[in-house]
Amino acid sequence: MLDETLALRDYDLKVNGINLQREFEAPTPAVTADPHQLEQVFLNIINNAVDAMLEAGQGGTLTVRVHTKDGNVHTEFHDSGPGIKEPHRIFEPFYTTKGVGKGTGLGLSICYGIIQEHGGQIRASNQTAGGGIIEVVLPSAGENAAPEKAAPTARREAALAGRVLLIENEEAVLEFERDVLTGAGAEVVTSMNVEEMKSLLRQQQFDAIIIDGKAQGNGSAREVYGWLAENCPGMEKHLLFTFSAVAEPEVRSFLQEKNIPCLVKPFEVADLIAHARRLMQKAQAASAS
Repeated sequence: MLDETLALRDYDLKVNGINLQREFEAPTPAVTADPHQLEQVFLNIINNAVDAMLEAGQGGTLTVRVHTKDGNVHTEFHDSGPGIKEPHRIFEPFYTTKGVGKGTGLGLSICYGIIQEHGGQIRASNQTAGGGIIEVVLPSAGENAAPEKAAPTARREAALAGRVLLIENEEAVLEFERDVLTGAGAEVVTSMNVEEMKSLLRQQQFDAIIIDGKAQGNGSAREVYGWLAENCPGMEKHLLFTFSAVAEPEVRSFLQEKNIPCLVKPFEVADLIAHARRLMQKAQAASAS
């Protein structure tokens, strides 16, 4: 998967005078992971490394190392750019070192969530001689395990399978959450107001609804729940609310009473994926019964 991802940027690397160096330990144990999600992570890291080198000037060197240590597979991306300004912050949602209009800072936070979901770690640091390092650490699935046997199991366990209706007030946050869920395998339909949500629910089937508690036209969590119970019976049980701040006591009390999950922003990417998975599993179980 790493080789395939590097091949996607091969032309751009050569055109921009960036030398690619591979240092892959052999044989490398397999890891249990979703290949599409790993591709998203690797591509995002490579893109950031390339951007950093190009901002520093034409050309550079990207060194990709793969090795094993303490039962884990380590994949390291070393670039010859100017280094990472605040390594401890780059996985925070909306944090970016790029200029205005050149990035939302969402990519690496999505990577962080995906790797956490896989039971791994992702770290950032700077080389003593200059340049940044992003390291992805994943648990080994066993020495020299056959990847083709591990991948199908990982796909079922790691990925989201189903349709999500996502309602969010702010466009940047909407895009962030959509990218997280889509990257995890879900089919996502988005809206920025409750009236459109109602129209979509009358026309289409969904496995989960994720809605901002203050979405445009959203009177209250109680009202949304009531409308769903009346007009889309069963969907009120596949609902996740998100809030920009801790909800009022009466809202929290209602959510607890109805066993409705919620997340307060900024939340961990892994938590969003985990909640979405639970809602989809409930929908699939209800459909099967």
